[in-house]
Amino acid sequence: MNPRRIDRQLRTVIDHVPDGVLIESHERIAYINPAYAHFLGYPSTSELEGVTIREIADPDDFERLCWFGRCRSQGKPAPTRYTFRARGRAGRLVAFDASISMARVEGEMLITTIVRELQAAEHPAGLILPGTKQLSPRELEVVHYLLEGKRSKEIAMILDVSEKTIGTHRARAFQKMALRGVGDLFRVAAEQGLLGS
Repeated sequence: MNPRRIDRQLRTVIDHVPDGVLIESHERIAYINPAYAHFLGYPSTSELEGVTIREIADPDDFERLCWFGRCRSQGKPAPTRYTFRARGRAGRLVAFDASISMARVEGEMLITTIVRELQAAEHPAGLILPGTKQLSPRELEVVHYLLEGKRSKEIAMILDVSEKTIGTHRARAFQKMALRGVGDLFRVAAEQGLLGS
């Protein structure tokens, strides 16, 4: 089969998936599919080609995203799944659940981000469980990540703190919520109807 034909077919497939797909090289957008552009409020991908990640990342999340990128480029562990906020057209903030992969092609590191837009109820602030009103914002964030199935080590990487710090937040949150551990957390969340069937 002709390699150019395969490339065209592959691009056509990616252009039509419902998830947003972005490929970056040196913190610049090398490719973005129509779904990703639509999530950001752009009518076409042409306005986003060659844009830097800094231009679309929410400033509050940009340093964390850069740190993940530095870890990847240095061969250090970095999370492959996390949430972040992006700035859409006219400054609108969009929250994404992202899955990240990387590949080296002819010596160049390409980072692929596949996203789905998070609805407001999926954000940590929307988490309503008995005792959560007593939690600090960081404790609430840790509980949210635990409910997503993330381990303490991954949460520490996402929040750029030590695993010990996450353990402290986790212990305080469980104490305030009168829980014995993660099993209790999932049981309470299921009872409240917060877990998918």
